[in-house]
Amino acid sequence: MTTATLYQSIEAGKMGKMATSKKRQKQPNDPMYYVQFGYLLNRTGSLGAASMSDVLKEFNIPLPIWQILLILSEFGEQTISELASHTGIEMSYLSRTVLKAEKRGFVARAKSAKDKRVIYINLEIGGRQMIRKVLPRTRFLRGIMFQGIPDADIETAARTLKMVYENLASNAHAISEDINRKLTVARRTGKSRQIRHGMI
Repeated sequence: MTTATLYQSIEAGKMGKMATSKKRQKQPNDPMYYVQFGYLLNRTGSLGAASMSDVLKEFNIPLPIWQILLILSEFGEQTISELASHTGIEMSYLSRTVLKAEKRGFVARAKSAKDKRVIYINLEIGGRQMIRKVLPRTRFLRGIMFQGIPDADIETAARTLKMVYENLASNAHAISEDINRKLTVARRTGKSRQIRHGMI
C-alpha cells in the first residue's frame, strides 16, 4: 500500500466515523442517548452539590437549609409538602431540617388564616441576612459553573430540565404502580399550588 493510498484509507475511515456519528445523533430513540443524559445529569448535579456544600461550610450552613432559604426567598411562604416538591428532600428529613433552620432564626412557622390545619414556613430576618451574606460566594461559584457557556444555552438547558421534571411528575402513574414518594409529593404539590393561585 502506497503512502497516498494509506492516507486515502485513513480519510475514508474518518469520514465513515463522522457519518456514523451524525447518523446516531439523528436517532433520539437510541437507549444510549437517554442513558447519557441521565449520567451527565447525575454527575453534574452531584459535583454541583458538592461544590456548593464546600462554599456553605464557610458559613456553617448545610446545603438543605440553604435550599430552603432560597426557595422561601423566591416563592414566599410554603408548606412542608411544597418545600419537599421544590427540594426533592424526603418529608421526614425535611421536617427535621426546617426545625434546625427555625432554631437558628432563619424561618418561622405560621398557621394559615384560611385553614388552621395548614402550617406555612416563612423566611425570617435572620434568613434574609444569611442569604445576603452567602450570595456573593455562590455567585462566584455560578460564574465558574457557566463560564464559556452562552446565556441562550443556559436558558435552553434550564427550560429542558423543567420540562423533564414536569413530564416525570405528571406521568408518575405510568412509570410504576408503586409510585415513588417524591413523585407523589410533586404531583400533589403541583395541584395544590395551582389551587392556591386560582389556576384550577
